[in-house]
Amino acid sequence: MRVHKIATVATPVVAFVLALPTILNGRLIDVSQECEFSGELSLTEEWRYAPLETSPDDHLIGLPSSVARHPESGVYVVDVLGAGVLHLSLDGQFIRRVGRSGEGPGEFRWPQIVRATEQGFAVFDAYAGISFFDTVGNFQRIVRLQPFPSGIPSGARDFRILENGDIVFAGTASSSDHAIHVYSPDGEYQGGMGQIRMDLEEPILRSRYNNGFIAETGVGRLAYARPVPFEFLLFEDSELTAEVTHTDILYDYVHDVATPLEGGGWKFEWRHPRLTSFTRLPDGCFLAAVARLPESVEGEPPEATDFYTELLFLSDQGRVLGRQTLSFYFRPLEAWGDRGGRTHLLGTTRDKATGLDLPVQYLAGGAPREGPEPTMPYAEPK
Repeated sequence: MRVHKIATVATPVVAFVLALPTILNGRLIDVSQECEFSGELSLTEEWRYAPLETSPDDHLIGLPSSVARHPESGVYVVDVLGAGVLHLSLDGQFIRRVGRSGEGPGEFRWPQIVRATEQGFAVFDAYAGISFFDTVGNFQRIVRLQPFPSGIPSGARDFRILENGDIVFAGTASSSDHAIHVYSPDGEYQGGMGQIRMDLEEPILRSRYNNGFIAETGVGRLAYARPVPFEFLLFEDSELTAEVTHTDILYDYVHDVATPLEGGGWKFEWRHPRLTSFTRLPDGCFLAAVARLPESVEGEPPEATDFYTELLFLSDQGRVLGRQTLSFYFRPLEAWGDRGGRTHLLGTTRDKATGLDLPVQYLAGGAPREGPEPTMPYAEPK
């Protein structure tokens, strides 16, 4: 089913920040030209994939965890619960389902992340490795990483395939204290960048709170966003060139949400803000998304369907240029510009009526406006 509508947004807080250098822990952070979208952003829904309950089984989607767009062949959506990948057209129409539950070639146990490649797409499975497919879903090969990202089922939150074929992961890996891990095209460990949080003694906490997101910004240039607390790291030729922490976005909530249990193990509280995505915008700056819950909904404790999203516009050096609160949940996973100069955002949204997560694409419009530095309130959704 294809739906077109205007996505509503709450009144945003909009600002440009002065392009002055910032000193962080004795390090001078350079600030480049500001971004196109640092102010009000309007989102017009272009399509969403919402199959009817009466659709064929292969059309249905249980839980989309990741989406990727190939500019020629379509959109690929990882279905975690369905242990497969949905191949959609560029306008959101079903084409085919790729893969199934299993341990053979082209099969999945726990698929998590999909990335487009020149030849098609690649899927990271938390128990197996990275499976490569052509544009129509024919299995090509699998890369088994050594050592494999640690954690249960895996300590990997994000991965990218670089222009030189190397594979980079964000998360934790055995025998490594790095936050980003670099593998060769055939899966051999090459080294790492950044440091995991060494103050977290328990492995499960290190895995959970060091999982961040990676954005490739050019040859030899990577940006990394750590979720707790929110931290922006920029690497050029593996060297750290910028490091900015924003505790006003996501503070260190380890002690608020992680409770040790008698006899071992941990209990995690899900009702807390979380970083859901981090992507590079066509103008070279970044868009991060934080899922938040209101204090209450009509006097009742909020549920998962009450999550809404705060968009954060970051300069290419990690400074917050503006913040905007949406009245709904949206996880932007890819951004690109078309030949007409328009920007599009592809990701997932949560339908409040059914509680289902669905792939969605928006046309992003709007222009920045000058104003005072933001006071950054956390507005509840309308």
